[in-house]
Amino acid sequence: MPGMDKLKNVVREPNVVELKPWKSIHKEIKEVMVTGLGTTDIKESVLAMGFARITKPVCMGSPTHKHPFDQWIYLIGETDNFGKLDADIEMTLGDRVVKINYPCYVFVPKNVMHCPLDVKRVGKPFIFIDARITVEASVRPTTLAKVPKIKYIAKNKK
Repeated sequence: MPGMDKLKNVVREPNVVELKPWKSIHKEIKEVMVTGLGTTDIKESVLAMGFARITKPVCMGSPTHKHPFDQWIYLIGETDNFGKLDADIEMTLGDRVVKINYPCYVFVPKNVMHCPLDVKRVGKPFIFIDARITVEASVRPTTLAKVPKIKYIAKNKK
């Protein structure tokens, strides 16, 4: 199984990419990972996302660092209940250490010092998702439009 440096997803159709498995850079993560590579896969795709199943304690992202783009880190339950996280995690975010034992996402604005993400205990395996957008997409408008709450309408009611 290739490492991240040799990862080559396959564009199957316009805008449809087959995710190829790869081996994590973290030796504690034994299972395969998949990652959508954003602009590496599709030139116009500004979003990259990596997915891993965490089964044992691991410390990721050392040393504390920053990026010129926005990042989101999701920590959710797996298989039978995304809404339950049975793990103890600590993450450096700015000048604080955040303690997490609930399903969540952590928004890391561009240029904010963050990590390590230190998984101290794993009661049940969980899903780790690392999502980021390109530097060009990480913009801060001077004003934000008010967006009404989205109302979903099921089209297939019987």
